[in-house]
Amino acid sequence: MSEWHKYLTRCLLPLNPIPSGGHNWAGIAAIITSSKEALLVKRAVRPGDPWSGDWAMPGGRWRDGDTNLYECIRREVLEETSIDISMLEALGWLPERSPRVRPELKIMPLVLLTNSRLSVILNDELTDYCWASLQNLVYEKRVVNTPRGEILTDVYLLSGGEFVWGLTARIIQEITNCIQL
Repeated sequence: MSEWHKYLTRCLLPLNPIPSGGHNWAGIAAIITSSKEALLVKRAVRPGDPWSGDWAMPGGRWRDGDTNLYECIRREVLEETSIDISMLEALGWLPERSPRVRPELKIMPLVLLTNSRLSVILNDELTDYCWASLQNLVYEKRVVNTPRGEILTDVYLLSGGEFVWGLTARIIQEITNCIQL
């Protein structure tokens, strides 16, 4: 295990017990390569979706039939990207959090490690993906249009004028702080 893996693992909650999840829960997969790249996906534009068109990490809402939050994340990531997270090294959980636009929704990110970039096949919920170097992401404050109006917030810049903001930016910030980038 490399030095940065050790730093990251120390910041995470243990894998067990697996959070039970339930209605008003969602899970996110923070998939990181050994070269410190994170998988980001771009959500399709959909009416009524507060995160429509945003860059995010794969994952999604709890459904009836999910037995725990790990299985919810596994199902969602497989549906969205064709990646089976059971084949990756699970490092641990980041603490529970809620998005500002949906405070009743509880989200727990699971941090997973892969040796290299994985093949991604997007479903119709997503329009693009990238492997973003955590070492090279540029941080800035920016005014962002939201369903509740304009806000000044933290963003990480991607290529082509795209950016990550909100909950995903906070997760990236937490991970980069842990691995001391």
